[in-house]
Amino acid sequence: MSKIISIFNQKGGVAKTTTAVNLAAGLTLHNKKVLIVDMDAQANSTCSVGVDENELDVTIYDLLNSRNLSKEDICKAIIKTSFDNLYILPSDITLSNAEITLANALSREHILSKIIKKIQDDFDYIIIDCPPSLGLLSINSLVASDSIIIPVATSYFSIKGIKHLIDTYNLVKDNLKEDLEIEGVLITMFDSRKNISKDIKDMLENTFNDKLFKTNIRINSKIEYAQDNSTPVVFFDKNSNGAKDYMNLTKEVLGIE
Repeated sequence: MSKIISIFNQKGGVAKTTTAVNLAAGLTLHNKKVLIVDMDAQANSTCSVGVDENELDVTIYDLLNSRNLSKEDICKAIIKTSFDNLYILPSDITLSNAEITLANALSREHILSKIIKKIQDDFDYIIIDCPPSLGLLSINSLVASDSIIIPVATSYFSIKGIKHLIDTYNLVKDNLKEDLEIEGVLITMFDSRKNISKDIKDMLENTFNDKLFKTNIRINSKIEYAQDNSTPVVFFDKNSNGAKDYMNLTKEVLGIE
């Protein structure tokens, strides 16, 4: 049975997708079979692994709006990427309609969980890229997950919504998924030359203690170049700081010293 991790923060621009894609890719380099579930209508995870969102026959939106899905139905939507052991359940702009179309659905918070349960034995890890909101798609993602990783960029705007995010996590844990854990809080876009980065790192260390990953994801231009090439940075340039940081994060998630 796979471990299911949501990359979750209601704030945009904190490297959620970058983290989802590169953690997933890093896990494949440790011989894990990994599925990315793209729950963001911007479809950035989908594009980041070389899948054209305009050429999709079936997306996660179609699955969320279908009933009595068989495992075969779900597998038809899963795309094997050009990277070994890396698969994606893709998204496109139609997912932006989901908050409305799912609003009156029965057990609406558990729809994604029911989909994933049918295919989770086929993968070692399932990484869910959550949308930058606290709506129904994010709630579905959290309910479907074993744990969450919270990426936090080192800017004051990024940390402003942390309390609200933790309140949402506690609400889901208390009412919908009592065994949902925080895998860790991840510092992203870290620039050691800036005092604000150091100050925010200190604040997060004091707030989250051992729940803060030791790895910091440094600002690195190779990450952007990799995105332009629709390739995870751990494959694009394994010697770059971005690749080294995400491989270190992968080791932390796997519990490897």
